[in-house]
Amino acid sequence: MDFEVVIIGAGVAGSSLALALAKEGMDICLIDKGAPEIKGDIYKGRTAALNLASLDILEELGVRKGIQNYLTPFKNIYVWDSEGTSSLEFSSDEIGQPKLGDVVTNNAILSGTLSLLPNHKNLRFLSGDSLKTLDPQEESMKVCTEGGESISCKLVVGADGGLSSVRELSSIKIRTWSYEQKALIANLKAEKSHKNTAYQVFTKNGPIALLPMKKDNEEYLSLVWSADTDYAENLLALDEPSFLNELERKVESVVGKLSLNGKISSYPLHQLHAKDYYAKRSVLIGDAAHSIHPLAGQGLNLGLGDVEALANRILRNRRHGEDIGSEKMLIEYSKARKLINLRMMGFMEVFKNGFGSTNPWVRLGRNMAFGVAQKAPGLRKKFIKEAAGII
Repeated sequence: MDFEVVIIGAGVAGSSLALALAKEGMDICLIDKGAPEIKGDIYKGRTAALNLASLDILEELGVRKGIQNYLTPFKNIYVWDSEGTSSLEFSSDEIGQPKLGDVVTNNAILSGTLSLLPNHKNLRFLSGDSLKTLDPQEESMKVCTEGGESISCKLVVGADGGLSSVRELSSIKIRTWSYEQKALIANLKAEKSHKNTAYQVFTKNGPIALLPMKKDNEEYLSLVWSADTDYAENLLALDEPSFLNELERKVESVVGKLSLNGKISSYPLHQLHAKDYYAKRSVLIGDAAHSIHPLAGQGLNLGLGDVEALANRILRNRRHGEDIGSEKMLIEYSKARKLINLRMMGFMEVFKNGFGSTNPWVRLGRNMAFGVAQKAPGLRKKFIKEAAGII
């Protein structure tokens, strides 16, 4: 069985890349050990704050139209430091845009991408199967699956997450560490309107984000509470009223009284970055290449940026009759994306470490930085454009 590209992992990054290549007529094989349907409530699970660049990518793929009813625009960002006196407020009006992006669940995006896969007869989806071996040749890659499939292709793409089998079988080294934190995820109802504003407060135990959402014209908030592990365990042990009281106290009742809409889930936080994004005839995208702290909700935006950058280079080589798995192309992709991803990861580390410090001088510096950023128009516009994905 021959394909041009084999993609391992049918999450948002993998299925988006499969669509991007298949719609241009390429023969694609997408392999995932899970089933091709979304189980449970599409509004549950992790959420993403998609910036304008990511929304453009989903529009180009034809995904955005199918998930339009699940998108909630955010026009403003309000950030403050619970240990200080300064705050930052950003608005889409300042850069002449109707919004800074949309909040949506990962389940909704995945449902939208998976629903389009059957439209492409040149795209084969092997669900319930997983990668067993990779055997790179001079001009091709031989892929064997646990289900007994033997496939020849020009390039293998690892979109299979933090425990990537493509990365492991390609002997790509990583740098990783634990943040010693857990992310607590929940949907909330609030006493006050969210006014299409994304709220973020930095506390001594970790940042808390409240992202605007809607369902059937009712307003909700998506909670992403990144808390130090011991504190997170204590929070999870609380009864519902006690948990909500603690949350309201931490966010200073910015949207009034809160109530839970469903259960609280959690997962451990760590950072991971591949030292290279490629090996011979294999390449990484999304969480297989990098994962960052969720405090600014940039993980999925970075993954979709990988998809666009890799797809453009694959299609360019194909149009020019060049090898789509060439080392030259893979080096070019790796260098371009590492520069962008490392910059964002570094930015997140500064925020994470700076706001996690109890040093009074660091706290004073935070206050001063907030004050300068709030009053400096040029700096403010730069921050807002970064948040919206406008370069």
